[in-house]
Amino acid sequence: MTTKQVYFIADGFQALDLFGPLDAFMETNCHVPHAYDCKLLSIEAGAVATVYGQQVQADFGLEDEFAMDDLIICGGNGMRTLSLSTAQLGALSALAARAKRVFSICTGAFVLAQLFPQQALTLTTHWRHCESLARQNAHCTVSPDPLYIQDEHIWSSAGVLSGVDLALAIVREDHGNSIAAQVAKDLVVYLQRAGNQHQYSDALALQSGDSLKLSPLLDWLSTQLNQSVTVARMAEFCHLSERQLTRLFKQHLNCTPSHYFKVLKLNHARDLLSEENISLQHVATKLGFTCYDSFRRAFVRQFGVSPSHYTKGINQ
Repeated sequence: MTTKQVYFIADGFQALDLFGPLDAFMETNCHVPHAYDCKLLSIEAGAVATVYGQQVQADFGLEDEFAMDDLIICGGNGMRTLSLSTAQLGALSALAARAKRVFSICTGAFVLAQLFPQQALTLTTHWRHCESLARQNAHCTVSPDPLYIQDEHIWSSAGVLSGVDLALAIVREDHGNSIAAQVAKDLVVYLQRAGNQHQYSDALALQSGDSLKLSPLLDWLSTQLNQSVTVARMAEFCHLSERQLTRLFKQHLNCTPSHYFKVLKLNHARDLLSEENISLQHVATKLGFTCYDSFRRAFVRQFGVSPSHYTKGINQ
């Protein structure tokens, strides 16, 4: 069964907010024929300009009739400041009310929030605009941290590329881990950054001041995932004392060195589990856990689900 998606854009939309998730869904059709059908919607059908002036053609206008399952509201400076007339807002709200799912990409959340004025929503958007979104929409709880948030059938994502993370989460929900993994591989992206990951990556968090001295260590740790690396060995690598190293980790990553390394291993384990027919015991052993049970407990603490339950979607 084909899921019909409609992407709402207006002059000044961000091209990547549209084409990032759209490409992920269209790529899914290579593995599940006719999985998604994607059309463009604007205030009126016809030419719509990106924030940089390039134009695309909207298939529908708000007054047109069309079939729809998912309504996806793209972001961009023009979307964040979009002023809709009462009639236009009413038409778009009616579309949102009949959609099975509603997504916002980046600052598309500013439009989405207007469509559900009587509903308490939990949303996210680009970290730079979270405070403004919350201030303008008292009925919304805005979180600046996650890459994306699901609030029942309403999803919102942070800046630009996190729209691809949201799309992969939807593909996984609709078609399972295996298909989502294949799509991610086709797009040459990680499968998949969890929604509760921070908008700032560890690398970005470390691009200032004395925190830069941790960057070589983090790069090295990513090559040592099948090893047991002590805090003493990490400190030696950085030419720091264990106390100095722990202080830097707490200051810039809000965790201890050992906790960071364990999370790094678990994130890698999650990626490995997206492969078909992989042994859970093999993953645990490969990442240096003393036994499967200790791996299972750590995985549950990190992701809220057991490894075996996580892999069930592979056979969907």
